[in-house]
This record gives sequence, C-alpha cells and structure tokens, in this order.
Amino acid sequence: MKKSLTETIIEELKISILSGEYKPGEKLPTLRELAELYNVSRSVINAVVVDLETNGYIKIVPTKWIEVADWENEGNLSILSDLVQYGMLNAKQLQDLLEARKFLELECVRKAAENATKEQLGRLRALLIEEETEDDPKKRARYDLLFHYAICKLSGNMVYGFIMKAFEASAIPLIETFYSDHEVYAFVLEKHQCIANAIADKDGTKAEQEMRLLLEHGETIIRKLTEKKEEI
Repeated sequence: MKKSLTETIIEELKISILSGEYKPGEKLPTLRELAELYNVSRSVINAVVVDLETNGYIKIVPTKWIEVADWENEGNLSILSDLVQYGMLNAKQLQDLLEARKFLELECVRKAAENATKEQLGRLRALLIEEETEDDPKKRARYDLLFHYAICKLSGNMVYGFIMKAFEASAIPLIETFYSDHEVYAFVLEKHQCIANAIADKDGTKAEQEMRLLLEHGETIIRKLTEKKEEI
C-alpha cells in the first residue's frame, strides 16, 4: 500500500532522528520551515509533529521550538519497533532486544506450563499443524510469530501478549530470510512441537529448556545475517 504524504514525511524525519542526523536536544526547523522544506501545507506538518511527539521522537517547547527527544533513554516500544523495521539496530541495540525477548519468553513459557487449558493447547496444536505445511518464507515467519504470541497468551499475563504483539509487523522482515532454509525451519518446527509437548505435560523446566534452545538458535542466525549485511 502506497504511503500518504504525511506518512512519508514522518518516516523521513524518524530515520533522520534515529540515524543521528538530528541529535537529541537539537532544535528542528520551525513548522513554517518544515512546510517549505517538504513543500506541503502547515496542516500536514502539524499532523507530522503530533505523530512524532506521540511516539517519543520530539519534544515541543510551547511558543518556542521543537527539539529532538532523548529517545535512547526516554523512548518507548514504538521507537524500538521502528529501529527494527528500518533495519537501524546497532549491535548493542540488537543484543538488548534479544536479551529482553529471551527474558520475556522464558518467563512466558514457564507460566504457560502452569496455566494453559486444554482448549488453549488444542488451538496451539492446530496452529502447529498449519505451520508444518507452509512453504512460503513470509508465511513461515508469520506462523513463527503467531506461535510465540500464543505462548505469551498461554502465560495468562495479558501484558506479555501486548508486548509481543507490538513487534509483530516489524519483526517479519528480520526473521523471514532464515526461514528460506529448510533445515532451519525443520529445527524450528521440532522445537515448537517439543515446547507444546512440555506445556501439555505441565513441565515448566522442560518447556524453558526447549524455548532457550530455540531462541539461542535464532539469535545465532540473526547475528550472522546482520554481520553479513554489514559486510556488503
């Protein structure tokens, strides 16, 4: 779907901020200057500024100026999602993301083993059956996200599910590449089944062990892909 003019300007300014072209504390051009720069109306720029402020990119000093927020220290999940989507995570940010995901999902899978109902396990099994027959890398990535989201939901903690859901759209480009490898996908499917079995057996320790193996396997591949991309 083609982006609107407003969305295009928002994306350009986000990238300029995340790349360091506009640094935290630095003043942005005035509304009039931005309108002239992008050759758009003030109403478009007003909408852009509202979005950037809402998502933690800028701060508005009333009647004075607009400045770049300290997004690294005061940012939110929206900014992290944008970093992933735009392929702008540096090595430290990627490491932080992978560590946070591991912390979240190991907790979720332990809770899932305690709290999952037969009905929920039935839906998880149905998802795995669909996943096994998929050949398209993009759809494989989608099923993988659905599996991990389901585990978060099985934990019984609504917020865990919300956090995982926040990365859904932006995470697909990050992971779909390695799902083109059939051996990799076979390993993933095996671990998904092992995790589901451990949850069904209410064996939290086993479920955590299998999830750790799965996540560490994925982390290794993501790092290799990232390093390869940086070399090009």
